[in-house]
Amino acid sequence: MQLPRVVIAAVFFVIGALIAIPAILNGTGGESSASTTATTPGSPDPSGSPSPSGTATSPSASPSKTSPQAVTASIGSVSCPAGTVNVTIRNTGQQNADFAVEKNDDTAAIPGEIRANSTRTVAVELREDRATRVTVNWANKRIESKTVKANCEKAGAAPPTTPPEELPNTGPDAVLWARGATGVAIILTGAIIFWYGGIWPRRRDPMLPKKTD
Repeated sequence: MQLPRVVIAAVFFVIGALIAIPAILNGTGGESSASTTATTPGSPDPSGSPSPSGTATSPSASPSKTSPQAVTASIGSVSCPAGTVNVTIRNTGQQNADFAVEKNDDTAAIPGEIRANSTRTVAVELREDRATRVTVNWANKRIESKTVKANCEKAGAAPPTTPPEELPNTGPDAVLWARGATGVAIILTGAIIFWYGGIWPRRRDPMLPKKTD
């Protein structure tokens, strides 16, 4: 076996070991450290203070005396191709309530009435490709406001995109596995060079045939 091939194989072995061994040790060490640092609920931490799960609520704590708002509203997202947005009004009170939906596009407000203990949905039309601020008023005060924009023409022209069913595995574990695989591949390459250097060349044929008289 020629000495250069032995040196090359040894270099491959060393490089592969330097890459693969730390990756394997870090992977096993991370799992063991995670298992040892886990604590049971209610056990005290090293500083001596009890964990949050062991705390009890003081019986003297009194609930808030502020009564909840009787009428609430929520504004959804733009619906295409209609170019509308749904405004949902909820009345948890015991009396009927009047409300109004306003827009900042110089159009008239949309008045309405909702019965006690009921929910009502109002479809508000929007202008295409323009930001519109939708506001819900009740009892002369604003209870909900949101700025929306209808881009239904552009959304209809664009092809639908579907998210991937499963994302690729990334993170520290994937990096460790990649380093380990790279180190093993380098060690195998060095083993192939070492083996091939022992069987080749065993016989050297002359480059030029001998001249015969």
